[in-house]
Amino acid sequence: MHKVAEGVYRIPARAANTYLVEASKGLVLVDTGLPGSEKRILKAIARLGRTPSDLKLVLLTHRHLDHIGSAAALKKQTGAKLASHPFEKPYAAGTLVISVPSAWSFYGRIVRKLTTLEYWSLKLFRIIKFQTAHVDLAADEESVLDGVGLDGSVVWTPGHTKGSVTLFLNQPSVAIVGDLLRARRGQLVEPLLMESIPQTQASVKRVLDLDPEIICPGHGKPLPASRVKIEKRMVKHVVVAKKKEEEEDLEELTSGLF
Repeated sequence: MHKVAEGVYRIPARAANTYLVEASKGLVLVDTGLPGSEKRILKAIARLGRTPSDLKLVLLTHRHLDHIGSAAALKKQTGAKLASHPFEKPYAAGTLVISVPSAWSFYGRIVRKLTTLEYWSLKLFRIIKFQTAHVDLAADEESVLDGVGLDGSVVWTPGHTKGSVTLFLNQPSVAIVGDLLRARRGQLVEPLLMESIPQTQASVKRVLDLDPEIICPGHGKPLPASRVKIEKRMVKHVVVAKKKEEEEDLEELTSGLF
């Protein structure tokens, strides 16, 4: 567990970051990692001198397995309410099948194929056992944070997926963005996979307009907002990564799975 700012902690879970936020009426968790991440998260809660029942809200930034995988287990063990954008709710419930977004580059297409192959291989050998979860609250309702006494807002930030959201905290000034951005070589860059490039660009601008001091991505370390670097013409501009960079990205992609 790593302290990001006062009352905000990063917990590297299986394959993705989760973030624990202290609120006046309990704890808020943003994302849950792959299935099997709940023990690591509950251990972090204990390190803060809290109990599982202190976790009052679990906010899912989007539908992908590395972010919702332990939601059901945590909900069962803590009694916390689960919140997501309405677009993501049927995926958490298993009503709709999760699909991998489109890739914006040659290397992104390679990662997309590897991710899909890896996911089905892990399911085939029962290494990943995803439990569906009922979403209790709509993340776009203003009252979702009022119930836990958290000074902030949930911002709709589509692009990576249609129902992606960002948790913005007023004090400290922190934006927890899920996969809207990823940390790469000391910068915050666009995700490799996106359902919509224009929506991603608009959502990044929306987050930056809130003037956060720190941005917390789903993958990589939190960085100052000044480190955001987005390609202006991502649709036409295709980037072919160097071999060394490809190896680093593949290592980052698969780290924490086992």
